[in-house]
Parts: sequence; structure tokens; C-alpha cells
Amino acid sequence: MKKILLVTALCLIFNAIVLPQSNRFIFRTGIGYYMDVFTSYDGPIMWLESGFKFKTGFNTNCRFSCASMDWSIKEGLFKDYETIQLRQMLDLTFSKPLNLKNHHFLEPGIGVKLKKEYLLKPEIEGIYNGGNIDVYTSYSHKFYEIGFSFNLDYYYQFTSNFFLGLRIDSNIIWALGFEGLTASPLFGFRF
Repeated sequence: MKKILLVTALCLIFNAIVLPQSNRFIFRTGIGYYMDVFTSYDGPIMWLESGFKFKTGFNTNCRFSCASMDWSIKEGLFKDYETIQLRQMLDLTFSKPLNLKNHHFLEPGIGVKLKKEYLLKPEIEGIYNGGNIDVYTSYSHKFYEIGFSFNLDYYYQFTSNFFLGLRIDSNIIWALGFEGLTASPLFGFRF
């Protein structure tokens, strides 16, 4: 019963906050090009972002993106084999839309990034153990990194609150520096 009352109270508070304010929620998405500037590996990226516009004009946004990069192994037993590297990224950003002219907007943003990376690289290791050779294999390595993200959106907003444009996105990973670069078309709407 307590859970039902809590959910009901939260829904009422949410409706009281949201209903009087129109066009406060933002949804954006895109599929584009991603490049790791250190290795020059590249591939497609897909991202989804939702945000909330405050009365001050600033937006807070949460973005999830997933990139895949194909590359050739350069050494070892699997030299010249093709493999992939997967990156899943979560960003919390703050942005401010600037009205350039009529319905044309430029929106710079800055935030923090959490990146989960899967490096799919086969490795074989033989260890001599009392007259026997034990073979150990591994294929994937998973690791996390944190950093900062920067994005710049240009879009045209139609009277129906649908907007269409272009996003340029980059990030700086802690202890590594400038890493990823994204160029993508931008589709979104306000409600």
C-alpha cells in the first residue's frame, strides 16, 4: 500500500510540474560517423538523448551512444584478422540553445562521460606446468573510462516542434586526452 501511495504522489507531483510548462522535454537521436583519433579506427555510431529545459533557458541532457569500429590485428598469431571494438557511452550534459535567426538554432553543450569499452582481440598463451603445457585463451577485454564531452548542434526547428540538423561531438578521456569524434545528422522534437 505504501508503494502505491508513493507512486501516486510522485505522479501527481510530476503532473503539477510538467503540465503548466509546455515544450520542456527534448528528445534527439542520430546515426552517424565515429572515429577514434588515436588509432584512426572508425565506424558507425547510434545515439539517443533526452533532456529537460529549465526556465533559465539551459537544458540538462542524458545521452546513450553505442559505436562499433572494425580493425585488423597487427601482430601475433592472428595477424591480419579482422575484429571489432565496441564502445557504449553515457553522457550527462548541459547546453543552451542560441537562436541565430528565425527558427535556426546553435546549441553548444558540455558534460561528463562514462565509457564502457569491449576490445575483442583473441590471445593465446601457453604456460609450461610440470611437463605439460597449459593453453589459456582469451578473447574480450572490458574496461571503463571517464572523461568530459563537448557537443555542438545546429538545427532548424519547425513550427510543429520537430527539428532537424547536424551534431558534432567530441570527448576528452581522463589520462588519455582527446579521443573520439562524432559527426551525425540530428533528429528531434520538443514536447
